[in-house]
Amino acid sequence: MDGFFITGTDTGIGKTVVTACLTTLFKSQDIDVGVMKPIETGVDPACSSSANSDAKFLMESSGSTDAEEEVCPYRLKTPASPYQAAQIAGVQIQPSTIVEKFKVLRSRHRMMMIEGIGGLLVPITYRYSVADLALEIGLPLIIVSRLRIGTLNHTLLTINAAQQYGLKIKGIILNQHEADVLSDVEIKQGELLEEFSGIPILGICPYLDNVSSEGIKESLPNIQQAFKNKIF
Repeated sequence: MDGFFITGTDTGIGKTVVTACLTTLFKSQDIDVGVMKPIETGVDPACSSSANSDAKFLMESSGSTDAEEEVCPYRLKTPASPYQAAQIAGVQIQPSTIVEKFKVLRSRHRMMMIEGIGGLLVPITYRYSVADLALEIGLPLIIVSRLRIGTLNHTLLTINAAQQYGLKIKGIILNQHEADVLSDVEIKQGELLEEFSGIPILGICPYLDNVSSEGIKESLPNIQQAFKNKIF
């Protein structure tokens, strides 16, 4: 089990929380897990914390002792795509640097959880997207989707893009990031996604009232129930 590349159907979809939940789940099985957020935008490197930095949140949730510059090689202040944020910062992102950091981390850990940046077609450089990075890293995808009307279109588009790039897809995780009771229509989305795509639903990530590393640990029984044995 080498790990997974976590992507989403959109930005703000809950990839970080799902990645942290899965990392906690694997660690509860005594699996040594390393985490990586290759590029982070919308965070000031000078004053970031686990409350506003996805990378630091993942490090805290996993108990990582790896260097921050290995877990997140590029941290950019402007909340935008990596390509645009790098332009504004006057920084040139080198995908080869990310891949080299990944190889270092992979050599230390039995398993790696990589959280992508936005969706698959988000540009990192002019000619290099998140999908290109996922392909080069070589881990199977887990696609995070919303439990909401519109998720069929967004998820099927993401699956289509992944397949065009030749990416392997482990499955889809539906993220319940709101406390509201699901409607019958929303509950049906997972079944319809499996019907139309042939890609398995790995589970529904439960709503977390306390989005923190401690909150995730407290919710571990619900997380275990949500994914059962489908993720292993």
